[in-house]
Amino acid sequence: MANQTATPVRPARPTPRQTPSRPTPGRARAKQSDNTPVRPFQMPFDAKNLRIIGLGIAVIVLGYVVMYVSPTMSDMALTVSPILLLLGYCVIVPMGIMAGMRRKKSMVPEISEPTTNGAAS
Repeated sequence: MANQTATPVRPARPTPRQTPSRPTPGRARAKQSDNTPVRPFQMPFDAKNLRIIGLGIAVIVLGYVVMYVSPTMSDMALTVSPILLLLGYCVIVPMGIMAGMRRKKSMVPEISEPTTNGAAS
């Protein structure tokens, strides 16, 4: 008969003490009081903004295509492509994001803040 060895039975591992549930930062919502007005959702970008951002993305893609197609140490890969990428990333796309900001700032209606001095209205 074969010698059977029993594997030692380990005691159950103690479970860590459950911590009280804390609200996660992303899920916690502040309570809105009934007297604060709710702003309707407005798209952050107009058609003009999207066209400028699209142009910036096209310039970025063109910069990568020029870098890919040209030989490694050519003038196109070393000067033209980085200039196109710099224009796309640092000039055109930020311009597309910021276009029309002055106009929108003047169009946003002012919402009066509730008084916090305890005076009843």
